Amino acid sequence: MSETSRIVLGDSRDIKNYPEGIALTITSPPYYCEKDYESDYSFQDYKDLLRSVLRNVSSKTLPGGKICINIADIAAFSKVSGKVEEYIGISRDIQDWMREEDCFLLARTIWHKDEPWVNSQHVSYHEKIPATYVRQLPNWEYVWTYYKTAPAREGLGPITNYLSKAEWRKLVSAVWQIRSVQANDDHPAKFPEELVRNLVRLYSVPGDLIFDPFMGSGATAVVDYKNRREFAGIERDPHFHELAHKNLEKVANSLEREFIPEERFKQNKLGFE
Repeated sequence: MSETSRIVLGDSRDIKNYPEGIALTITSPPYYCEKDYESDYSFQDYKDLLRSVLRNVSSKTLPGGKICINIADIAAFSKVSGKVEEYIGISRDIQDWMREEDCFLLARTIWHKDEPWVNSQHVSYHEKIPATYVRQLPNWEYVWTYYKTAPAREGLGPITNYLSKAEWRKLVSAVWQIRSVQANDDHPAKFPEELVRNLVRLYSVPGDLIFDPFMGSGATAVVDYKNRREFAGIERDPHFHELAHKNLEKVANSLEREFIPEERFKQNKLGFE
């Protein structure tokens, strides 16, 4: 691991924990869905947390850098409103906050995952459920991709230098069908490496610094490392901070790391006469 790559044990609301020169942020913030790690704040506290963190991320992002936010609507909003109700406003709130930081929506991705009855406590079928009381929870989540100041970074060259046309065709579709992580045994809200990898491939180039202010189990850092990117992040829970480092240790000498030939050895750079 390089000296640039590091995961800070600390608060993502503290700007001192952030690196300079972030090319891409990939993060899945808390969803306010009654997880243990979000039990210590109210709904307003939750919104204030997101706004503060996104302000920090934006301030450290390069012009043309991207900020990818994986978040879902709040299905269990009853603890706020007192009614059986879903809340769809958080994504709109985020867009308003991001505009204030000179960040604008570039792309919307739908992550299509498991059927909701497989792993949701809010969807049930049994004799105690009254007729006509049917909840339809989405089997998808959003990934909102924002750019800072300008939609492209300068000096990187064309996309054809980094993605094959076959990979581009796969990733340019706005619907990605990816199974959710099946074993959340060491962290309650892991997201799949394939989702992270798609974003890494689309919105960064080798050597870029990729950041996650809610590092959790370290999925973002692991994928960054495998794809020859630098990584940085913040995690406030000492247990999860240690878990992220353990997961990185498992891939420290991974054969999965993408091989990137030097420029002089790339086929399109060879000068045949």
